[in-house]
Amino acid sequence: MFVVKVFLASKQKGKELSREIIVMVKKDQRMRKGSVWNALVDKRNTKRLKEIIKRYGWPTLSLVGREAADGAWLLAQHADLDVRFQKKVLGLMTQAVAHGEARKKHLAYLTDRILVNISKPQLYGTQFFTDKQGILGPRPIKNPQHLAARRKAFGLEPFSLYIKRVRRVSRFFGKPKEAQRFFRKVRK
Repeated sequence: MFVVKVFLASKQKGKELSREIIVMVKKDQRMRKGSVWNALVDKRNTKRLKEIIKRYGWPTLSLVGREAADGAWLLAQHADLDVRFQKKVLGLMTQAVAHGEARKKHLAYLTDRILVNISKPQLYGTQFFTDKQGILGPRPIKNPQHLAARRKAFGLEPFSLYIKRVRRVSRFFGKPKEAQRFFRKVRK
């Protein structure tokens, strides 16, 4: 009887955590896709994600479900003001991936984000910037001749397709109404 109660309690807690993480992600995305940047959103989300991890461990697929597990990764990805925390998350996610509890491709994104944040070349080509001429391009990549193999090993699409997709989507950053109109047309 005790085991059943513990299981049901943890399942209920997982649902609560899932809802909370999804709300945090919605705030994150609303800020990023809007016209006003607010670093407080990242600070608050990072603080709360740290609390969640301290109490429950990494929000795994089996604990919070795919949407919230992906969301937890995204919040860690955007915790650029705390690279030490991002490194800790990378370790936790590496363990989770080994047990089928997180997505492998997210390790590539977070690895690149950390490398860029510490001014080192990225490995998987997931991080971009806009230059002075307004052209979007990848941050420096270590050994680009091996990029395709590294991306494939982590389940990432070919870089040539990725860069086209990133450039297509990025033209709407800070323009939420234009983005909505564009993506409505694409979905039809």
